[in-house]
Amino acid sequence: MLEVKAMLKIISANRLQDGIVVYFAAEGTWTPEIDQAKRFALETEIETGLKQAKADEKRNLIVDPFAVDVEAEAKGLEALTLRNAIRAKGPTVDYRPRQDQSARS
Repeated sequence: MLEVKAMLKIISANRLQDGIVVYFAAEGTWTPEIDQAKRFALETEIETGLKQAKADEKRNLIVDPFAVDVEAEAKGLEALTLRNAIRAKGPTVDYRPRQDQSARS
């Protein structure tokens, strides 16, 4: 028999102060850690959560709150879209400039 997983959602936004990706936490606060995000299973719950997030947006704490589909895995929450996986884990390429080894000689 196939196991059916409930679709989980979390709420993501960007912190207005510095642009960092943040997630709505259970305490009604915002955290940069996806695994600390409050999990919503019902559509009515996510609607209530988004209303709370919109209130924080009006208070200039965050910008652009939206729901993100996730799965609970053994290693933590995993976003189901590439865009949100990148938002959670960071860039897919090494963006730091490399020092030229020949310049040291």
